[in-house]
Amino acid sequence: MLKIIPWDILFIIINLIVLYVILRLVLIKPIRGIIEQRQQIIDSGLQNAAESEKNAKAIEAEWKEKLDSAGTQSAEMIEKAKLDAKAEYEKLVSEAKGEAERIVSKARKNMDEEREKVVQELQTQAAGIALDTARKVLESSDLADVNKSLYDKFLTESGDGHGSESN
Repeated sequence: MLKIIPWDILFIIINLIVLYVILRLVLIKPIRGIIEQRQQIIDSGLQNAAESEKNAKAIEAEWKEKLDSAGTQSAEMIEKAKLDAKAEYEKLVSEAKGEAERIVSKARKNMDEEREKVVQELQTQAAGIALDTARKVLESSDLADVNKSLYDKFLTESGDGHGSESN
């Protein structure tokens, strides 16, 4: 059967301890160093990622603010453009009204001048017709007697009666 020898057990334990120390020095310690280096690299990468994420969020917030600002500015620009367009429209309308009033005023003035010319022309024609008519009436012989009797009557009424009796 199995016999247990105490010296063998002691050598086995010593061999195990030596093996453990050698493995620890040769394998475990370098592996732990590599693991720690990788852990530091990972921690550094996580820290950089956290900083990058923080920077990205800051940049995103900045861009959102700029975008909102741009939206506000564009709304203000649109409102200003509308006000400018309205002012320009009102200016053009007032200029057009002024021009229309000027044209109407000029047309009325021209009509008044034309009317005055026509009235003067009609008065001139009426005077000419009246003169022609008076001439024709005076030239007719029947009126010569009427004129003489009117002349005599005028002289009688004015007090110089002897001039009419002698004729």
